[in-house]
Amino acid sequence: MSIPEQVPPQFVAGDLWQWTREFPDYPAGTWTLTYYFENKDQAFSAAGSASGTTHSFSIAAATTAGYKPGRYKYRARAVNGSSIYTVDEGYAEVTRDPAAVGFSDTRSWARRTLEALEATLEGKASGDQLSMSIAGRSIARLQPKELLDWRDRLRAEVRAEDQGENAGLGRNIRVRFGSP
Repeated sequence: MSIPEQVPPQFVAGDLWQWTREFPDYPAGTWTLTYYFENKDQAFSAAGSASGTTHSFSIAAATTAGYKPGRYKYRARAVNGSSIYTVDEGYAEVTRDPAAVGFSDTRSWARRTLEALEATLEGKASGDQLSMSIAGRSIARLQPKELLDWRDRLRAEVRAEDQGENAGLGRNIRVRFGSP
């Protein structure tokens, strides 16, 4: 597997993270480069090492195992003495360590809420499901017409999610080539 030449859009906690960056105006060896990642729950950084004029980054799997899943804003700063410049920024998603012990509900809000609405309509909703809220109102307090309206909206949203996840799978696409 090749090492990406920029910050990947997605990382897996518990994996080795590696990438390189080349900034002609801020070459490695002359400039040091550090990436700073942050979100509401956590912040961490990655200092680059010089590989010719390229900045190389590597964070050990044992270190990334402690990183919390979520969307992180990153910024890269190049430093040379008293000269400091922000040279890159963006977002990266950290996904859960697949080897981590524990339970994680990976369903979307739409899917969880749809299941709660359907359980409520069937009279089988749990206390947790009844306490969920939509537009600031508890599911338990919604009128039957509102429950049905929300169910229809959420069914469409979940259907769109499913179609996005399965795009192109199980379909036969026929193409015929011929001369004009």
